Amino acid sequence: MTNQAPGDGFAAVERVMRAQRAVRLFDGRPVDDALIERALRAAVHAPSGGNSQPWRFIVVRDRETKRRLGVIFDELGKQLYGDRAPERTPWQDVPLLIAVCTETDRAQAGASIFPVVQNLLLALHAQGLGSVLTTRWKVREAEVRPLLGLPETLEAHAILPVGWPARRHGRGRRRPIEEVTFRESFGRPWRPDYSGRTGGAS
Repeated sequence: MTNQAPGDGFAAVERVMRAQRAVRLFDGRPVDDALIERALRAAVHAPSGGNSQPWRFIVVRDRETKRRLGVIFDELGKQLYGDRAPERTPWQDVPLLIAVCTETDRAQAGASIFPVVQNLLLALHAQGLGSVLTTRWKVREAEVRPLLGLPETLEAHAILPVGWPARRHGRGRRRPIEEVTFRESFGRPWRPDYSGRTGGAS
């Protein structure tokens, strides 16, 4: 038993969730393996279909591998955004990349991967680290696979650059809940009922 009030746990999680945001610029400080392992240990408590836990992680520190992955990422960014691609630290200068993969023979593997990715992003942020989910490179996955040494049985879904943020970040801007939430059917305003009733019909 603990003396923690019922809302204390949610408040702590809420603070992390509301503050976590995409970080693409990192300073030069190294990141210890202990911090990465702690984040991974928390991340793998995500739900998965049938508790199959299909995720596999590849932590990449080799500078040349990071550079070659970054070239693919940048070339695609140039095609998509031209000169408007978001500024970022070159991947060879990022302390590490984490490739998040699944075993391809597991049912619902794709649906199971993004909960663990979100857990990982939150766990990294809670330790003061920054990261961002990238999938742009999937267009050229055939080139990425040998760089990660992926066998036929694994599929890559996300690559996360990880490091210490180069600057302080405020909260990301989000639309009000009232703009994105509806009651019973699309277009019917949410208008929360704080009276304790749960029916919602009027």
